[in-house]
Amino acid sequence: MKRLEGGVTLLAGKTPGPGECRVDATFAGPDYKDGPGVFLGLTCDEVSGLSMEHAQGLAMAVKKKNVTLRVNQLRCLARRLPKHLTNEELDALPLDLLLFLNPAMFPGQQACAHFFSLISKANVDMLPQRSLERQRLLPAALKCRGMYSFQVSEADAQALGGLVCDLPGKFVVKSAEVLLPLLAGCRGPLNLGQEEAVREALRSGRPPYGPASRWSVSTLEALQALLAVLDESIIQSIPKDVIAEWLQHLSWDPSWLESKLTATLPRFRRDTEKKACPPGRKPYEVDENLIFYQNWELEACVDGTMLATQMDLVNEIPFTYEQLNIFKRKLDKTYPQGYPESLIQQLGHFFRYISPEDIHKWNVTSSETVKILLKVTKGQKMDDQVIALVACYLRGGGRLDEDIVKVLNGIPLAYLCDFHPQDLYSVPSSVMWLVEPQSPDKCSQRHLSILYEKASVAFQNVSGQEYFEKIRTFLGGASVEDLRTLSQQNVSMDLATFKKLQVDALVGLTVDEVQKLLGPHIEGLKTEEDKSPVRDWLSRQQQEDLDRLGLGLQGGIPNGYLVLDLKFQGELGCPGAELGVEAGV
Repeated sequence: MKRLEGGVTLLAGKTPGPGECRVDATFAGPDYKDGPGVFLGLTCDEVSGLSMEHAQGLAMAVKKKNVTLRVNQLRCLARRLPKHLTNEELDALPLDLLLFLNPAMFPGQQACAHFFSLISKANVDMLPQRSLERQRLLPAALKCRGMYSFQVSEADAQALGGLVCDLPGKFVVKSAEVLLPLLAGCRGPLNLGQEEAVREALRSGRPPYGPASRWSVSTLEALQALLAVLDESIIQSIPKDVIAEWLQHLSWDPSWLESKLTATLPRFRRDTEKKACPPGRKPYEVDENLIFYQNWELEACVDGTMLATQMDLVNEIPFTYEQLNIFKRKLDKTYPQGYPESLIQQLGHFFRYISPEDIHKWNVTSSETVKILLKVTKGQKMDDQVIALVACYLRGGGRLDEDIVKVLNGIPLAYLCDFHPQDLYSVPSSVMWLVEPQSPDKCSQRHLSILYEKASVAFQNVSGQEYFEKIRTFLGGASVEDLRTLSQQNVSMDLATFKKLQVDALVGLTVDEVQKLLGPHIEGLKTEEDKSPVRDWLSRQQQEDLDRLGLGLQGGIPNGYLVLDLKFQGELGCPGAELGVEAGV
């Protein structure tokens, strides 16, 4: 029998008698001096004999001694914990133990946010992917974050931690730029939906990795676990010399990669072996015989110029996806600076295999070319290609007519912000009615200013709260005069929108104007007073004016002082742009 510091007794080499267990009920505190080995023999029956208070104390001791318990031990210990835990009590528990707690124990925004902030640091891979504990975590985390769409921001991904690896493929489709680098580090296998979404994102050539034809050794190293889902079409798009160099210096870091990539490596090695076209196999026209060519034969024998003159047959014959990708690489090699418009008009359904990056190389001048390709996109998930095509057309001096605008129904704001600002001037104001509400984080100030002007024209016949709901997405481009006008319309702007306003415009508003603009949301300023842009606005207001709000706001200009904006710093020998000057001095 061994008694630990803190009142816990371990009975070694003996069967517990009536009323006894290996951890008795005399626990008084978590201050252990013994080594971690004393915890490793704990069984579920023994832990079940503890009161909730003693189980909680034991869990605290496990964290303090940095002991790693097995899954079954953690699960049993979690069952004996109190059903109501404060944030401080949660902080005192081992992170991995929290994975076995029911998220329903933490109702309310603050409680669940704190719980999942700890979960994000835990090793989610301890839980089998199909286990009850793991399956209930992700839905609860999404609800806690208020994530009701498939868009995932960097902040969302950071808050989810390892649960990112469980996000369904629909999230990957909508948020590939944020999620792909994180999925690359997932140790568990991706499910079929995730794999297909990852492949589709990589085929598209969009960020964060770009077209496979431009990948480098560092790209392959960054892909990590995602290498296991690459298909032949993607692998064959990677430059051969890049693959060869990567294989030459391949290292299994992290070590778990080896088991995931064992089946994938032979495909990379085969792709580096370049073969010549066999005698008599070079085709001079596109026909059904090409269906029976092996992929390496198509690579070695087919000519891009021949394909360009017979695109109608390429679309008519039922080639496989991989064969069509080989044809695309042939065309890309034939026209490295971008396809000529004569070929673009003939692409037909082949347009589905063209990435936005490819389209940006084009010079499209005819509205008929745009309309022909837009017909191909109907019913397809090709928003990025559509926007790239329209942007390309606008850069060439084209104008959007009614037929083109109709196809652009439901435009995400981020797509318009991918346009060159100069291209936006050619976008009709009526298009603003089709823009989906979205955070303007990816838009430059110049984009927002242009879009706001167009939105103001589009919504000029709407007023009040309806106008605010329409214009809200574009308010980051509003001037101080626009904001003053808006403050007179009783709109009750939410704080999230307020924080997206231009700082230069916001600081020009008076306390009364901001009070009218925010309405009941004015109270939220207190929680943001030390952050931009609220901090910047406060610094331009008289403190006595802020005091009248009764919110306890600090950071204004002390009573009796003025702020002078010195435009000619050099003449005054002053290194700063502003000086606080006591009135009357």
